[in-house]
Amino acid sequence: MDEITIIEIIKKTLKYSNNYIIKGIDDDCAVIKINDNLYLVFTTDMMIKKTHVPSIFKPYEIGGRILTANVSDIASMGAKPLAFLLSISLSEKEANENFIKELYTGLNDFSKLYDCPVVGGDTNKGDELILSGSAIGITDNPIYRKGNVGDWICVTNDLGRVYCALTLYYMFKDKKISNKEFKKLCEKYPKIIEKLKKPIARVKEGILMNKYISGCCDISDGLGKEIKYFKNFELYEDKIYKLIPEDVIEFCEEFNLNPIKVVLNSGEEFELLFTTSKYNKVKDIVKDYSKIHKIGRIIEKGQFIDGEQFCGGGYIHKW
Repeated sequence: MDEITIIEIIKKTLKYSNNYIIKGIDDDCAVIKINDNLYLVFTTDMMIKKTHVPSIFKPYEIGGRILTANVSDIASMGAKPLAFLLSISLSEKEANENFIKELYTGLNDFSKLYDCPVVGGDTNKGDELILSGSAIGITDNPIYRKGNVGDWICVTNDLGRVYCALTLYYMFKDKKISNKEFKKLCEKYPKIIEKLKKPIARVKEGILMNKYISGCCDISDGLGKEIKYFKNFELYEDKIYKLIPEDVIEFCEEFNLNPIKVVLNSGEEFELLFTTSKYNKVKDIVKDYSKIHKIGRIIEKGQFIDGEQFCGGGYIHKW
């Protein structure tokens, strides 16, 4: 069983709703209508030490990352973050002043970055570190995962560094390289490691683009998975290639990786994947914060890459 199957079971089971709910399951955030000009957006995201927290992460980085993962969903709705709550389960190993203080310092610093105060949560004792965050945002125009035929499909900045960083980490964890070699490679590829440890949610971009885009989601599970939310599309490899930074190209050459596959499968990038008919306008309004790249078009029917059937990619939880 995988997470997609589980979500379908949940959707069929949860039948009750009310007139306030505009969007429930099936997007980056749930949307609740307050009035014709005001919507609240809600999201939640979880990190479990065993599956989500590489041992190279410092507590500060864990704190910043759980907030970023949640706020990124708010950004993808074109909304302004309002507040964040964190429920945390601590094992005996983490239940000490230094760990807690450093983790919450990371939370505090990133809450300032996103203007999203941490306002509460819950604390429990457990067998391992688990962090479950919830973020609330506000907008007058929630943006969903969709596009109009003819729209450009675009991505903010670049992709691929997180995949490379995790490749490097698992080489070290699986003892395929020594600690000394790992540190040397981290020094050689600093931006690759930084994107893994300290990703940034594109909050300002989401708000600025709001009135000029048709649809949006954030790239948390990889471009190859996220793009399928847009139903009918054609991607162009030459344009995807322009998303790839030079250090990722160099890394792929050194470790014999296909750069396009790296980009399609690089999750937790927290860049924005969006559709628009106003590419030049969007590019201009976000130029002080991010670069914008075209990678394809919304079409009437089908999913293709350079005319061939698109097979997808990205990360899906499986049991």
